[in-house]
Amino acid sequence: MSDHRPLSGSDYMMLGFDHELRQQGYAGNSCYIILELNSAISPDVLRQQLEKLTTHCPVLNARAGGIFRREWKLPKKPVAPKVRVHREQPEILENLLNDPLDPKNGELTRFDLIECADGKMKIIFTWAHALMDAHSAEHFVAVVGREDLPLPASEFLPIKRTPLAFREKLKRAWKNFLVFHEFRKIAPRSPGKRHKVAPPRLQFHVEKFSAAETAQVRANAVKLSGALGETQFHTAVATIEFHQTLQRLGCPSPSYILPVPVNMRPKGNVEPLFSNQITMLLLQFLPAQLSSVSQTIAEIKAQTARAMREGIVEGGIFFLNALRILPLPIYVAFARFGFKGEICSLFYGNTAAVSPLITNFLGATIEDFTHVAATPVSPGVGIIFYQFRGELRITVMHAAEVLDKNEAAQFASAVRARLLNP
Repeated sequence: MSDHRPLSGSDYMMLGFDHELRQQGYAGNSCYIILELNSAISPDVLRQQLEKLTTHCPVLNARAGGIFRREWKLPKKPVAPKVRVHREQPEILENLLNDPLDPKNGELTRFDLIECADGKMKIIFTWAHALMDAHSAEHFVAVVGREDLPLPASEFLPIKRTPLAFREKLKRAWKNFLVFHEFRKIAPRSPGKRHKVAPPRLQFHVEKFSAAETAQVRANAVKLSGALGETQFHTAVATIEFHQTLQRLGCPSPSYILPVPVNMRPKGNVEPLFSNQITMLLLQFLPAQLSSVSQTIAEIKAQTARAMREGIVEGGIFFLNALRILPLPIYVAFARFGFKGEICSLFYGNTAAVSPLITNFLGATIEDFTHVAATPVSPGVGIIFYQFRGELRITVMHAAEVLDKNEAAQFASAVRARLLNP
């Protein structure tokens, strides 16, 4: 087994966001899964399971490195992720979400167990976003919590794709760059650090839908966007309500850039590394295109069709891979230069249904599930859509400096209302 794994352009992008967040005093580009269990589990049993997994998959302890050849460097002796136990107390979730990992020394994952007064338990699984995406993290949690599931593959090598000539790669990457140039003509402007006395902390707000409400949202999506247009419906609603929120706060933007993750891995593949690999489809909306959900959906479809027709999606991968030669500070500066100092307007994710394998965790029944992710500042605001056991969930993440808790709750509530009544 080789001691090195290639570091893809997507890996490097996530490391760039991590660098940006840490420079601004935040915990870094980490993501979180919060499980609510009906009973407590044994920390020692969890540690034993993690030791077995880490020995089998040493890449879970890898460090990103290399100057000309970017790669994951495997440890000589893997160390299992930390398992920490806490008593429930006010703001414990927020405190743990703002406790950084140490990826430079191979700490890419961590488990925190919160003992509740009623005998139940909450588990926070924290992972460096450069390591894996939400789908892979769900599968990892399922494997950790259920000994009846097979271990993941130990190699995690990039999936081979249809090769393209260098000239074709360059052509598609150039088209991707031209999208930046076109969108830059009317660059976005984020709300900025509106609450300057607030500490650099990540906060989040969750909206939960009942099964009946979820069915209503799905019916609205089919009506306005077609049978396969649920993601487009969610995207349109989130963008419209974000525009309305900034108008209400007195800081509207000339345009709105939304990076929509595009998963380029074969369907069903759950290997964690971003090497298998995502890119970002950039969408731009002008305020005049956000007057109705149907109008915004039409714009999403037009921009998506253009991107597919011109090979811009594949070009995004080639473009990101080419940028790996830059040192991280220069990489982040380049990303910001693209939109005159902004990275985007709103970080967006739609992970669809949570893995059906997530039913219990080391003998305890999982009663609820939450996705949370960091979001660079700017924009300092993000939103994730997902479904747990057939019920829609929305998590709004926000930097305390950008939106306070009431403003974030109002944004989430407005998204909820428009999803139900577009």
